[in-house]
Amino acid sequence: MITSMKITAASLLAGASAVNTSLSLVPASSISQSHVPQFVSYSFEPAFWVEFFGEPDAPRNLTYTLLNHLHERGARPIIRAGGITMDSMIFDPSQKTSVVRTENSKGGIYRTTIGPAFYRSWDNFPEGTTFVSTLNFGNNSVPIARDLALASYNLQKDKIIHYELGNEPTNYPTSRWQGSTKAYVDQWLSFVNQINSALGGNRTGHSSGKWWASSATTDITPLKVRPADLIPAGINNTGQVSQYSIHSYAFATCDPARERLATIPNILNHTDLLRYADHEIYPSAKLAMQQKGEWVIGEFNSIACSGKPGVSDSFAQALWTADVELIYAVRNATSVHLHQGATLVFQSNQQLNTPGDDGTPGFSSYSLLYPINSTKRGEARVLPVFVSQLLVVEALSEGGRIAALKTPRGVAEREFSAYAIFDAAGTRVTKIVALNLKLYYAGQQEQRGEVVLDLGAHRGATVKRMTAPSVDEKDAAKVTWAGQSFKNGVAVGQVAEESLEARGKLSVRDSEAVLLTFE
Repeated sequence: MITSMKITAASLLAGASAVNTSLSLVPASSISQSHVPQFVSYSFEPAFWVEFFGEPDAPRNLTYTLLNHLHERGARPIIRAGGITMDSMIFDPSQKTSVVRTENSKGGIYRTTIGPAFYRSWDNFPEGTTFVSTLNFGNNSVPIARDLALASYNLQKDKIIHYELGNEPTNYPTSRWQGSTKAYVDQWLSFVNQINSALGGNRTGHSSGKWWASSATTDITPLKVRPADLIPAGINNTGQVSQYSIHSYAFATCDPARERLATIPNILNHTDLLRYADHEIYPSAKLAMQQKGEWVIGEFNSIACSGKPGVSDSFAQALWTADVELIYAVRNATSVHLHQGATLVFQSNQQLNTPGDDGTPGFSSYSLLYPINSTKRGEARVLPVFVSQLLVVEALSEGGRIAALKTPRGVAEREFSAYAIFDAAGTRVTKIVALNLKLYYAGQQEQRGEVVLDLGAHRGATVKRMTAPSVDEKDAAKVTWAGQSFKNGVAVGQVAEESLEARGKLSVRDSEAVLLTFE
């Protein structure tokens, strides 16, 4: 049995180069809606479904172990079997295995064929898990999309919470709609109406209002199909949209120019993360909410085109993910779907990442885990980012409402973020999350600094710490949440909860995050 270990935050202060400041608990933003257990959710590239989840009678235990850790803390993720390969996906009712990839010798995927076992594997997920049924729009075929919808409905109708038609239409050939938002909306509505009819409408218990709309990237393209474009164009005129989805990738390794910008200092610049969220994402989110709709980050990660080794497989990814998920929680996203997958050859002919030399998957370095042994990534293991999911789930448990806090005096906004979690009424602060994003690298000569936050009269609190020896640490065995590491899925070590010292001061070291819970 794992027992809890209590220490004092004061013990971490001795000898450190500290910035002493105070943290005001007066919100610097509006207090969000109450967040649901589905907030922390995931997107998995369907072509690699078996690598992550196995077959119905042979589940991939490492992936399910991670999901169970989240489930035990109250999370109920929505799983989106989505990504680029959903737009070459077809259903074969006679296929025995979950997924068959049709690919060339270099790992380029032309077709992803799924059989009934793909949907039956949904029964292996923790109780309460729901799914987005993803449909192929890329092949421009109503029968292909309809058959996928019918298969998912007939096999797992009780687990389907949304349907999604097409992935990132902003990346489709420009000849498809000639840059016309109206042409896209007209065809999307035609497909959706025909699929709803095939599903029997409300006669079979299927609700027509279960569709994600948009699923666009924030790239500048001739086709404008972000929610802010689609809502005025009438995408929900007959009430079929349940949520508006948008994809969030501020960095990429799809070409050399963008690869050079995908660095640890850049992805951990909190000021730039705020700017991206407010300029590229929030206009669509705001319009959706004004229409009394919900919005989600249907797919996101730090660095598009499968991440960047040395950056997205390090502890920096954990800090990035926690900060970005909380940024979107403040802005009332209903769920955020962290993407998982492997290198896709046809995504870009200039990208940094490649499959293995034998054509086997080159798993994305931004994923929670490498689910199987591979020539490209080595042994199956959990990556440092996983601990961020534990932090966010625990922070927003019990329907937490969140607000951003003002940057403390003496601390640069780009290097620090803090959030207050309120009770359901929005009147009492129950938790604080603080992230010190100042970079501390392995081998750095300077002493590791810290920010010491004076919380004033606030007393009686416990602290859990997300930490690593350095921001560029890649060994998940050395990355901990509340004293525990998860490299092989199982929790290693005692749970370490600190007691807020009598002076009401909280220490957050450089490249570290904490969750403080008031008693």
